[in-house]
Amino acid sequence: MKKPAQPRYRIKLRWFRPLFWPPLIPIVFLIWLFNKISPVPLKIYLMRVDRIGHLAENAEQVCCKIDLGLIERQFRVYVYRDIPCNMVLFGMWSRVLHVKQFFLLIYDICKKFGGLGIISNEMQDPGRNEYNIVEKCKQHIAFTDDEVDDAKRQCCNLGYDGKNQHVCVLGRDNAYLLLHNKHEDNSHYEYRNVDINTYIPALEHLVARHTVFRMGSIAKDRLRISHPRIIDYPFSGKRSELLDVYLPATCRFFITCGTGLDSIASMCFRIPTLYVNFIPVDLLVNWGSSNITIFKHYWSTQEKRFLTLSEILDSGVGASYDAHRLKEVGVEIVDNSPEEILDAVREMEARLDGTWEETPEDAQLQRAFWEIFTRRHPNREYVARIGAAFLRGNPNWTR
Repeated sequence: MKKPAQPRYRIKLRWFRPLFWPPLIPIVFLIWLFNKISPVPLKIYLMRVDRIGHLAENAEQVCCKIDLGLIERQFRVYVYRDIPCNMVLFGMWSRVLHVKQFFLLIYDICKKFGGLGIISNEMQDPGRNEYNIVEKCKQHIAFTDDEVDDAKRQCCNLGYDGKNQHVCVLGRDNAYLLLHNKHEDNSHYEYRNVDINTYIPALEHLVARHTVFRMGSIAKDRLRISHPRIIDYPFSGKRSELLDVYLPATCRFFITCGTGLDSIASMCFRIPTLYVNFIPVDLLVNWGSSNITIFKHYWSTQEKRFLTLSEILDSGVGASYDAHRLKEVGVEIVDNSPEEILDAVREMEARLDGTWEETPEDAQLQRAFWEIFTRRHPNREYVARIGAAFLRGNPNWTR
C-alpha cells in the first residue's frame, strides 16, 4: 500500500530527534511527579497552526475559556508541529502565549505514553463557541505600532488611503485546498464553494460608502467588475501576510460564507460578520450579537421543493459535511441569489448605522426560526440573527 504523501505544511522532522528522548525521560518523569502533587499542574498545549482559521479561532477560544475559568489553573506552555500558515498572526499569538518549541520533544515522549496527564489537545478542538464565550471576554491580540504603520503603507500601495471605511468579502472556492491539501481528496467540500461574481450587486451597493476588499490568499476566479473602490486582493500582486490579518481586523464588517480567514475578524477582533451562503446549517452562527446569517438552500430532487428547517435538522442533512452524501439522499444545494446577498448586506449596514427598524413580522419570523433550532440544541446561547429579508422570502426556513 502506497504511503500517503506528507502534507506540504507539515514540519519535516529530523530522523535524530528520538536520540534526545533518553536524557529527556527523567524530565518527563519529574513533570509527571510535579503534576501529581501540585495544585497547579504543568500542561503542554499543542497549537493548530496549519490553517489560518484554526490559528485564529482555536487560540482565541482557549484564551477566553481561561479568562472565564472554564479551564483549571495551570502552568501552560505551547508547542506546534506544523509550519505556521501566517507568521504575522502566529507572531501576535506568540506575544500572548508562552510558545516554547523545546517542549515539543517532551510532548512527543508524553504522547508515546498516553499523555501522562501532561499534554492538552484543547487547542486542536476547543468547540464551536456555542455559549458565546468570545463576546464575553476582551480580545487577546493586538498590532504593534510598527505593524500598523507598515500595514497602512501597504494599503496605500493597493490604492486604499484609509479615508473611508472598508468591508472585506470572502468567497470560498477550491483553489486554496488544491494547493494546501493536495494530498487529500477535497471534492466532498465542493458544496461549500461559491461563485464570487454573484456578489457583484452587493459590491456595487457597498462602494457608495466603502472600499471593498475581495479577500483570499489565492482564488480561482477574478471579479468580473472594475471599480476604483473594489480591490481584488488575491490578484493584486501585493498580498502580504500582514494585510491578510490587518484588513479583516480593521474592517467595518466582514462578509463570508464561513471559512478560515473570517475567524480573524469575528473571533479575534470582534468585527460584525455577515455570513451568506452558509452551510451546513447545523453549524450556524448562534454567537456574536452583531452577526447575521443566511443559508444555502436544500432542494429535494424527489419532491421538487425546498426542505424546511425542521426537515433539514431532523434528517441529518443539516449536519453533513459531505457533498457526495447529500447527493445520495437526493438533496441538491442551491446558492443564495444575488438579491438575497444584497438584502443581507443592506440589513447589516442599517443595523450598524442604527437605522434598522424591525417590524412585528420580522420579530415573529426570528422567533419561529430560533424556536425550531432551540428545540434541537437547547443548550446553546443564541444571540445572533438570521437575515430578515431571507426569512420573509423563504417561509420554509421557519417551519
